[in-house]
Parts: sequence; structure tokens; C-alpha cells
Amino acid sequence: MSDGSAGVRVGRGGRVPDVLRKVFLTLITGGVAFAITNVTNQEPALAVTLSVLIGGVTLLVQFLIEFENRLRDVQNGQVDQAKHIEQCVDERFRAISDATELFGLIEESAIQTELLSQVVRHSTRIGPAVPELAHRFAHREIARVSEFLKDLGDGGEVTYDGEDRDWLLGLTCSARDSILATSLTTVDGGRRFLDGGLWVTDLGQRYLDAQREAVQRGVKVRRVFIPDRSDLTRDGALDDVCRQHVAIGVDVRILDLAVASHLRRTSLFDFVIFDGVVSYEVTTGSWIDENVRPIVVNTRLVLRSSRVDERVGRFEELWEAAVPLG
Repeated sequence: MSDGSAGVRVGRGGRVPDVLRKVFLTLITGGVAFAITNVTNQEPALAVTLSVLIGGVTLLVQFLIEFENRLRDVQNGQVDQAKHIEQCVDERFRAISDATELFGLIEESAIQTELLSQVVRHSTRIGPAVPELAHRFAHREIARVSEFLKDLGDGGEVTYDGEDRDWLLGLTCSARDSILATSLTTVDGGRRFLDGGLWVTDLGQRYLDAQREAVQRGVKVRRVFIPDRSDLTRDGALDDVCRQHVAIGVDVRILDLAVASHLRRTSLFDFVIFDGVVSYEVTTGSWIDENVRPIVVNTRLVLRSSRVDERVGRFEELWEAAVPLG
């Protein structure tokens, strides 16, 4: 039983062999000292005293060396721990500094602080329980909105591939002073306005409702319809669409290109100017089938003041050449 216990103690910590080594070294040193004193014919009491003293000193030196080594290990561990704590503290302070700077920018932003705070707060609700697909979709949408805000803040131009929906309705609902719009019949309606044109679609109907609300809150809305094919000037559907706009309070004029031949052809494209500061422009592809609307290649928001002012000048030129609805 005693051998088994000793084996366990030795195998667990290794403390017994280390102590035995010190004892053996002390005994050997004392024995050597006792032998030397006997060889030199010293008195037995002195020989014993010297051997005990030298053995004790040897044992003490061993403990001092071990203490120094352990003290050095403790000091090195404290240094490493201090560096780790310092690194953690620096990272936390850096995170706090970034968060403080971010919230400072939020408070200085022209956008309502509560809206930006809600974006951050609501994004934290997408937790581990939400499907991975929803995570990826949320990341994609946040990245898209982030890029949109960056481009919008740069004050240049923002492009959307394809036909937009939200920008048009959002800008119409956000306008406070004026909306100046051009409408090419082939772009907005294809061969006939009422045969699958913009104004009978869900987007067109919502756009009309948004314009009605804009007029009700005091926004002056003017629209120039441009029949860019001669047969469309005699199309009763064009009159119907124009009267829909007049009914909601929009000032409407029709531009006859046969009469206004002096106008620059580069002026003839779809654009909407909101409050004189943002130009909403649509680029279409080739018009292959006359019975359907051309495909919208991309949609742009132009914020550069020089280009917006140029668009305003173009609209006024078209407005003066157009005639009121008869």
C-alpha cells in the first residue's frame, strides 16, 4: 500500500523526487566534508559540525536557487499577464472610442437620430435563431443601403440597375416645393398608354397617388407629355392619361414635336426633378416591339448641382414650347 501511494504521489506532482534529490545532494556534500575533515585529522566534534554546516549551506543554496527560479517564473507570468490585460484594455477603449465617435456622428447627422438608432437596434434582433439565409440577405441589404448612403452623401450620382420603384415613390412623397417631370409616350406607355403602359400598372397607380398627396401638401407638380411618335398625338389614350393628372392637380402640357422642331433632340428623355435639387433619370434600351414599353436599363439619381440646374433649364425650355391640355 505504501509503495502504491508513493508511486501516485510521484506520478502526480513530481515533488517527492525533487525533495529526495536535494536531500541526497545535501547528504553527499556533508559526507564529503566529513571525510575531508577526518583525513586532515580534525577533532570529531569539529568534523561533524563542519559537515553539518556545509550540508546545511548546500541545502539552503538549493532552496534559494529554486526560489529564484520560481520568482523569475512568477515575474515573467505577471509581465505576460500585464501585457494581456493592457491589450484587452486598449481594445476595449478603442471599441468605446469608435462607438463614441459613431454616436457623435449620428447626433451630428442631418438624418433623424432615432431612425439611425433604430437601424442599429433592429439589426441586433437578427440572432442565431434566424435562418442563415436571412442572415446573408440582411447583410446584403445593409451593404446595399450603406453603399447607397455613401453615394448619396458624396453628392454626385447614384445608379440602380433596372427599373426603380422605391426611389421614385420615396422622392415624390418627400418633395416639399416642386416636381418637374417629362414623360415620353414610348417610354411610359409603349404603343398605347392604356395597353400595358406605366400608368395602369401598380407602380403607375401608386405614383399617381403619391403625386396627389404631394399636391395636397402644397407641392407644385408640372408634367410635360412628349408624344415622340406622330400617331400617338391622335391617340385618345394620351388624353385620358393627361386628364387623370389634371384631376389630381398636376399642371399638364403636351409637346408637339412637329411644331417644336427647334428643340434639341438631346432634351428628349425621361427625367423628374424634385425640389430643384435631385434629378431622377431613366435610361431605356432599344425599342424593339412597339406594343410594349422599352426595357429600362438603369435608373440614376443626379445630385450634382450643375447638372440638376441644366435639367431644370431643359424642362423650362420644353414647358415653354408645350401647349396646355385643350
